[in-house]
Amino acid sequence: MLDETTRDAILKVRDEASEKGIDALFTMHREKSHLMRIGNNSVSLNTSEDLTRLDVEVINGRREGSYTIMGDITGPDSVRKALAVAVEKASVSTPKDYDPISRMVEENAEEMLQYDEALENLDPGEKAVVYREIIEKTGSNLNFSGSWSSGSTEVLLASTKNDNLAWRIGTDQQFTCVLKHPERKWELASFQTGWQAGEVKAENTIESFNWLLPIYKNPGFRVEPGEYTVLFGSQAVAEIVGMAIGTGMSGRGYEEGMNWTCGKKPGDSILSDKITVVDDPTDMNTFRFGFDMTGMTRNVFPIVEKGRMMNLFYDLATAAKYGKKPTPHSGSASVVVSPGDGPECPMEAVKGMGRVLYIPALHYTHIPNRSKGIFTGSSRFSAVLLENGEMVSPIFSSRITDTFQNVLGNVAVLAPWCTSVNGSSTYDRRMPEAASVPGYMVATGVKITDSAESF
Repeated sequence: MLDETTRDAILKVRDEASEKGIDALFTMHREKSHLMRIGNNSVSLNTSEDLTRLDVEVINGRREGSYTIMGDITGPDSVRKALAVAVEKASVSTPKDYDPISRMVEENAEEMLQYDEALENLDPGEKAVVYREIIEKTGSNLNFSGSWSSGSTEVLLASTKNDNLAWRIGTDQQFTCVLKHPERKWELASFQTGWQAGEVKAENTIESFNWLLPIYKNPGFRVEPGEYTVLFGSQAVAEIVGMAIGTGMSGRGYEEGMNWTCGKKPGDSILSDKITVVDDPTDMNTFRFGFDMTGMTRNVFPIVEKGRMMNLFYDLATAAKYGKKPTPHSGSASVVVSPGDGPECPMEAVKGMGRVLYIPALHYTHIPNRSKGIFTGSSRFSAVLLENGEMVSPIFSSRITDTFQNVLGNVAVLAPWCTSVNGSSTYDRRMPEAASVPGYMVATGVKITDSAESF
């Protein structure tokens, strides 16, 4: 929680800098994180971090400078020192070829919309109990691994451009469990997320594994290269849409001719009319964040409407360079894909479609050609061959290499319900990000370009 010492120290130096005519943004980032990993059916890592960072960014004409300090802010002196270094760096940096846009906190904000003290302080022993129950009730003769990250993120923004203060604290967790057969080497994966303690449940993963285990007793099926109807799970949907938005709606990529949407303009059709995507910081399936990391207020932002391109993302630097209006997309996005009108059960959705590949998640994803919108990813986890809505056999790891326009342009069915998919990184400062996507998506004519001969 924000303490008065930290707040008062930042605001005092902010006011001093303002009086001197310094153009500065102060960002305090504090995280309380815990990470547990399991491997070979036992805990392999159990670690915690409690970190505070202060970032100071300064604009001096066409020059910019920034400086970061780590450690608790005990008073104004440490903030002054960070400001002084940022000012000095700005004075000697290479000038931009455009006039930078000043960071400004647009509105006062105090947010605790998704904060749970119980999750922030979750006892690691409770995580171990969940994993132990999964192992015991699914099969201790199998090999289990996974990770469970949880904690809180607190952010404070203050700018010399006005007296506003934006503050937010929230909690999040990201749970994975992977079951691997020790001899046959196939892998099943379960993913869970949420912002409250108790939302990750052992029974959810047990049910998911037990649903697939009988099928995985059958011989594996090698998918020949070709075009297939694919039933994508929510993890895969979030991955595909996230990559499509990142490489298609970036203002910088668009201005520099790198996006797959280049040549299109707002209102043009780029995807299936079943696809509607917005950035919605009010959606409970996302980790709600009412302002971005430059202080801009976030509201519902249309991205794709019934397949038509609506808006591009312009960070401050890109907006300044190309004379565009900046959008509030520095930091976590809240991607929300509208549900469809398909049946509740995904297997019902593909009855009568013949041979279908069920790919719940994609692994080893990459963008071989951004300007053409080509992406690639492997099925790896929990993939199954379906015949008219019935599971037949597991499939060997198969690689999709296709375009966003083809996969998201040939959507046959979307689930009528949405779920939260956590997209947060656990290798950098904690900044929770989650998408709300339909529970499944059926796409036709998806290109399988390669398949392994084993799991």
